[in-house]
Amino acid sequence: MKYKNLHFGNELKSIILSVVFSFLVNSGFTQSITTERLYLDQTPAGNSPKIFPLSVKQGFFAAERIAISNDGRDIYYSEIKGYYPLRGENIKKYSFSNGKWIGPFNLFDGYGPALSLTGDTMYFERKDIEKNSETYISVKSGQEWGNPKRILTGLNKGHYCQVTTSGNYYISSNSGGGAGLNDWCRVIITGADTAALSLDRPLNTGGENLDFFVSHDESFMIVTNRPGLGISYRKDDGSWTNPRNFGPKIDFGLGSWGPYVTADNKYLFYTTGTKPDYSDVYVYWVRIDGVIDSLKHTISSRIEK
Repeated sequence: MKYKNLHFGNELKSIILSVVFSFLVNSGFTQSITTERLYLDQTPAGNSPKIFPLSVKQGFFAAERIAISNDGRDIYYSEIKGYYPLRGENIKKYSFSNGKWIGPFNLFDGYGPALSLTGDTMYFERKDIEKNSETYISVKSGQEWGNPKRILTGLNKGHYCQVTTSGNYYISSNSGGGAGLNDWCRVIITGADTAALSLDRPLNTGGENLDFFVSHDESFMIVTNRPGLGISYRKDDGSWTNPRNFGPKIDFGLGSWGPYVTADNKYLFYTTGTKPDYSDVYVYWVRIDGVIDSLKHTISSRIEK
């Protein structure tokens, strides 16, 4: 829920193996596009958030989580007409070709946001995710994206599915015995059975734990409802630290959602706005690597004490 604080079986295992291989081969930015041409030719964000300009149709706004291809040449995002109920959601795409950015083009109509892009694989959700929260996958062949196919059918909910370098899947789902209405979970596959295992407290709260981002190496997770965006770090025993809020400079809106961090952990992209009617909602970006390091040091110091 936005502004919440005011606000697989054998077939799937085959998909996972192909996704992990694609991620390992394609991870990290290449030199196919110069640094100054990345991010739609925008001047890089500093320590204060600024709007990341994304074109939308009249009456729509850019929101949710964006995704950027590993070579930096493709940027995917969603345009939305409104929430409650979710309506008019489409995935759009910019591409860098022949020395310039072109687009945006419509990629998928009637589907949720481009959530997790790893090389030639994209995850997103079916329209009306507040009720259904069904996870879909599309695999790219050449320059064309394949028809969306539903995965994780064993889960009754599946929001913001993501895969890490090690091949672990994370998702927001109803685990049946978790802390809240929806929990941030690990996806566990045993034979033909698929289950969501809650990451429990203090990462999860007693409410709806929905949008999140997990780093490729699983060293940190950015979550919502703290209030706004906060960061948690994975400990040696596999548990997660109590998330630390990013503070009012980043969490300046009525709610912050849709976090995404670039492959180099340098920039955070997220959605926020200051008006309850969503009339000033935009995707923002901010330099985040220094904050990730500093908060980790602070948390580590407290744990040691």
